[in-house]
Amino acid sequence: MQRTEKSLAFIIIVLFAAALAAGYQYTRQSVVVPHIAVGIEQSAPVNATSTFLFEKSRITISVPVDSAVYYAAKSTDKSVSIYGNVSESVWVTDSYLEMVNDPAQERMYSDLLAQFRKIRDDEGLSSDEYLELMAAYTQSLTYETTPDNPTKYPVETVVEGAGDCDDKSVLLAGLLSREGYKVALLAFTPESHMALGVGSTGSLYKDTGYAYLETTNLSYVGIPPDELAGGVVLTSEPLVIPVGNGTILYSSGAETAYIHDMSTISGQKVTTLNAQLAPIASDLTAKQDQIAQLESRMQALRISGNIGGYNALVSSHNAQVSAYNAELSTYRGEVAQGNAYADVYNYIITHAYNRKGTYEWVKANMPA
Repeated sequence: MQRTEKSLAFIIIVLFAAALAAGYQYTRQSVVVPHIAVGIEQSAPVNATSTFLFEKSRITISVPVDSAVYYAAKSTDKSVSIYGNVSESVWVTDSYLEMVNDPAQERMYSDLLAQFRKIRDDEGLSSDEYLELMAAYTQSLTYETTPDNPTKYPVETVVEGAGDCDDKSVLLAGLLSREGYKVALLAFTPESHMALGVGSTGSLYKDTGYAYLETTNLSYVGIPPDELAGGVVLTSEPLVIPVGNGTILYSSGAETAYIHDMSTISGQKVTTLNAQLAPIASDLTAKQDQIAQLESRMQALRISGNIGGYNALVSSHNAQVSAYNAELSTYRGEVAQGNAYADVYNYIITHAYNRKGTYEWVKANMPA
């Protein structure tokens, strides 16, 4: 997000400076966005292949992309020209919508969606799972950011198999909107971040009217990150940029909310138990040493023939061993519970590509 706005802001300054110098006064307001200009020369397609995990399968998507479109997109000057007193929200919205919907990319979208639809039909995916399939594809693309590099067109992200937050959000918005889902781009200008907003029956993000979906890595719908790379926390109200006219809503927000709640509870339980068990472990070690020292004395008495002295210590030894075993049993029980919570937490964060399966697994394995 930050990379794009630097270049756009520069163009605005230039235009207003030129207008003032010439003594002109704009009588109309408009935003001129770039377009992909494809030449007429013939070229071989570029095969864009990506393999990713989804639910219980490893999926491979391979689509031939017109190389003329790709190279034209890559070489396009992505600056935006502003005429008149146009607000930031207007020109930012126009520029991103153009990147999503440039007509030169429609063949790529169609070829990609044909493969996604086949998987949906072959696997009998629900509407929510179909959305999650396309999200898993986009999230699995390599996260890559380059300083002072403008937002990529979706065709660039597909061919290169990599992009940053706005690149991947723009691509996923293009895919989902063409399949009739209600989606929007969520632009967090102060934090230089972009995510996707998904129309949903629950787990809506702030006052956006959409559920939050992170595209930079595998994530559940409706679960915003606690923090971004570098410790950045999202605190601003995002600019909401609706994409398309879709009406299909995501309806599994209650399940992802449950998964998130159990992740939070599990993480807190593990942290609490670790703090509680540390002094117990230390106490058990000290008692072990005491018992060992007592047994050494008793052994010395027995060898020396001092059976009376030996017998006098037996009662104390047995009491110490009994107390140690009781504490050890409690400790092991707490450790087992901590491991069970850790298993839940780790399962959740490593299976974000399978909301359906994770929900069922967590319900069956969450400690009572």
